[in-house]
Amino acid sequence: MGGSAFSLLPNPLYTPRMPLAVYQRVRAACHAALRELFICVATPIEGPGKKDHGDVDILVALDRRRIFASPADDADQRSPRDLMEAIKRVLGAEYSIVRPTGASANLAIRWPSDAGHPASVDDESPIIEVHAGEHDESKEKFIQVDISICSDVDRLCWILFKHAHGDLWNLLGSTIRPYGLTVDEEALWLRIPEIEKFDRKQAKVLLTRDPVEILQFLGMKVEGFWAEPFESVDALFDYATTCRFFWVHDAPEDDAQGETGGSAGVIGGEQGRKKLKSNDRRRMNGRPVYRRWITEFVPELRAKGKFIRDGPNSSIHEVRATVRDEAFAYFHVEAEYEERLKQWRLKRQAEEMKTLIKSLVPTTLDPQHRACLVSALKKIVMEDDQSFGIPTPSALRDANGFYNMEIAAKFVRDNWQQVAKTAWDLQKWRVQEVMLLKAGVMKGT
Repeated sequence: MGGSAFSLLPNPLYTPRMPLAVYQRVRAACHAALRELFICVATPIEGPGKKDHGDVDILVALDRRRIFASPADDADQRSPRDLMEAIKRVLGAEYSIVRPTGASANLAIRWPSDAGHPASVDDESPIIEVHAGEHDESKEKFIQVDISICSDVDRLCWILFKHAHGDLWNLLGSTIRPYGLTVDEEALWLRIPEIEKFDRKQAKVLLTRDPVEILQFLGMKVEGFWAEPFESVDALFDYATTCRFFWVHDAPEDDAQGETGGSAGVIGGEQGRKKLKSNDRRRMNGRPVYRRWITEFVPELRAKGKFIRDGPNSSIHEVRATVRDEAFAYFHVEAEYEERLKQWRLKRQAEEMKTLIKSLVPTTLDPQHRACLVSALKKIVMEDDQSFGIPTPSALRDANGFYNMEIAAKFVRDNWQQVAKTAWDLQKWRVQEVMLLKAGVMKGT
C-alpha cells in the first residue's frame, strides 16, 4: 500500500518514505527474523531506480515448526492468525491491520535509530531500536511492513513473479489484453470473447501458473528476470518491448485497442490516454512509471518509427483467433476452451428457448391458464416430458444438444391449444388429489 495503510487510522501513524539504506537494513533484518518461523521468506524484486520506499513487502511460506517438528514442538498446523501473531512478535510490531483471513497484514514497526547503516543478515542486535529521549508521539517514525502468508511455495513464487520489477506487469498486462490474454494474481488466462461480455469469470480459461512458460510464450528472455532490478526505467521499458505481442500504431485509429473491434497494439500519447480502461486510468494517476510509458515512451517509439508493423492491420477478431490457436498448441487447452464455450452457449440458448416459448403463447389467455400452458410447453420441449401425451419432434436437438429454434417454434404454434387443454386438466386433477389427501388426513385425525 506504499506505506499509507496507517495514515487512514483515526490516530494516524507517521510512516515516511524510507531512504534506500533504511529500506535495505529493515528488509534484511525482517527477513532474518522471519526465517526463524518460516522456511521461505522473500521480497519481490523492486522496480528500477527507486531511491526510497514506502513500505517493505514480504512473503512467507512453510511453517518451520511444522516442517522440522521436534518432539518438544506442537506439530499441528497453525492457523494464519496464529502465525500472524508469531510474526508480529518476532518483528516487534506495535500496530497491525490484519485482513479477515489472517493471512495478510500491514504491520508498523519503529524506525531504526542507526538508520544510515544497513544491517547484515547476521546482525544479532534487535530488529528495531526505539529512539532515545523524549519524542512527540505524533512525530515518531514508523515503518510499514506488509506481510503475506502464502499457502505453499508455488503460491509464493507466483506472487514474486507477478510483482517483480515494480510496474512491469502493468505494462505487459495492457499490452497483451487486446489479444485475449490476462495475467492476474492467480495465473495466465485466455479469455473467450463470446462469454466475457456477460461473465468475465466464466470467460477465463487457465493457461499456466508457471512463470517460465509465461515468459517463453510471450517471447521474452527468462535469464536475468529473477536476478536483480533493472538498472533504469528505460531498461525496464526496453525489456517490456521484447514481448512478441508489443507493437505501436503508426497512426492511432478511433477504434484501436478495442475489445470487440479495431486492432491490437499500443497507442500511447493523448489518443491512447483517451482509450484507456478504468483500471489503466487509475494507474496513470498513481503509477508514475506507467504514466511515463503511455505519455512519453510509446509516443517516442512512434516518432522514431520503431515497432511499427508493415502492411494492413488485422482486425481484433483475427488477431485474437490467431493467438487463441497458438495458446491451444502451446498449453493444450483447446478441449477445455471448446467445452466451456459449448456449455455457455447451451445455457444461453436454453434461456432463449424459454423466452421464445413464452412469446408464442397468446397473451389474451387467462393468466392462470397461460402460466400453466407455458410451464407445460417448457417441460415438453426442454425436458422431453411425455406426461402430456404429446411427443416432441425427433429433430428438435442436434447431437450436441443445441435446439433447432425453427422446429421448436413450429411445434409450439401447432400444439399449444392441445397442450393447453391437457395441461389444465392435469392441473385440476392434481389440485383435487391434494384436496382429497388433505381431507383424508383431517378425517383420520
